[in-house]
Amino acid sequence: MKTIALVLLLFSAGAAAAGYKEAEALLKDMDPPRLAEISKELDGLLAKPGAALAGDARAAALLGENQAAMELFRQAAEEPNDGYLFAPKPEKPGANTPAPKFAAHLKLLKLLLIEAKIKAAGKRAGPAEKNLLAAAGLMSQLSAQRSAPVLSSLVLQLCLLKTYPVLSDSLRNPSASQAYLGELAARLDKVLKGQDYMRSAMLEEAEIAKAAMLAGVNPETMAAERAKLGFLQRLGAKKLQDQEFFDGIYRDYNAAVDAHARVLIGTFRANDPAPAAAFMEKRQQELLARKQARDQLSTAWGIIDGLKGGPGAKKGMAEVIVDSWVYATPSYEKLIPRYHLFLCKLNVLRSALAVTVYRRAYKRLPDRLEQVVPTYLEAVPQDSFNKFGPLAYVKSGRKFYIYSFGPDGKDGGGTAAMDYDAYSDNPARDAGDIVYSE
Repeated sequence: MKTIALVLLLFSAGAAAAGYKEAEALLKDMDPPRLAEISKELDGLLAKPGAALAGDARAAALLGENQAAMELFRQAAEEPNDGYLFAPKPEKPGANTPAPKFAAHLKLLKLLLIEAKIKAAGKRAGPAEKNLLAAAGLMSQLSAQRSAPVLSSLVLQLCLLKTYPVLSDSLRNPSASQAYLGELAARLDKVLKGQDYMRSAMLEEAEIAKAAMLAGVNPETMAAERAKLGFLQRLGAKKLQDQEFFDGIYRDYNAAVDAHARVLIGTFRANDPAPAAAFMEKRQQELLARKQARDQLSTAWGIIDGLKGGPGAKKGMAEVIVDSWVYATPSYEKLIPRYHLFLCKLNVLRSALAVTVYRRAYKRLPDRLEQVVPTYLEAVPQDSFNKFGPLAYVKSGRKFYIYSFGPDGKDGGGTAAMDYDAYSDNPARDAGDIVYSE
């Protein structure tokens, strides 16, 4: 999971939410300098079956000394999120706006999941369910976060990746309480309803880019750059860099950023990176063409035209600045399939939960997913890897399975689940379906 890990490392500063902050302060044997080592250790423990964890001395030690922190985490996960629980609403988003810190949340989440597996293996469904509802509560809070939405979405995706197998096991447990199943459904529905296909994330990123341009390109910063030039170049640049010059730069750059954001929003919704890739390819060709046109003009012409206050030199200088900033635009389209992987996993889990509750109520499985609508699901969830058709549902005797085609877009019949960890490290390893099975 190199992509998500990188983002977490880049955005690891900022204030944690009240409740979670106190839980973080009580964490034992998890010093920040050992973050990568501890995360790997917790992942290794979480991969073990519950019965094996029950006899694991290291798991017992970690859980024993962190009970107070885990209890505060469970309490914090019950709090509502008005959109700014993990980071305050900035007056105006900017490159220096503090980002929330989620490292402690993830460590505590993994501890709760480890304990849930141990409790479930010991036939103690109640304590296990309490931990799993806290995990779902954190995910619903992350889904509602409106500041730092890109980071919050990536952390949410990671949380579901870690929580999905344990939640799936809880649905297969015939002793799972009706109250737990109902509350879990409500919290997962909140997660889904908080999704806007990354629209708010892309709009905020656009505003951050505009703010960075204002901070990086202005009369003060350009005066410092002019000081590095030769006399004639400095004189010409000073004559050209009037308010009209800066207004034009901001106008052109903002238009470019807004156009990119619109394309990204559409591609996230359609689960199709192709339009964004085509947009960027066309933009690169335009930038190259403008550079070639500028290169054909001599340096002497530029100096002379600049000293005269000519529009050609002003336009060329503005283009160089705008194009250099546009060229550095991040490739957010790479996040599109990962986002839809998260959505499909969430919808497969919600559907499996609805079928489980339906079977309890009617003592039989539904013949098709439409039968759980609208009592247990508002609508049959879509598979965005299958042209947004319905998720596949298959009865197999007294059992069932539900699946999405997954990122490769191929119908594997739900017989082979994709390797999520391998895919996180290398998107080319996208084979297999997103499956819930009994």
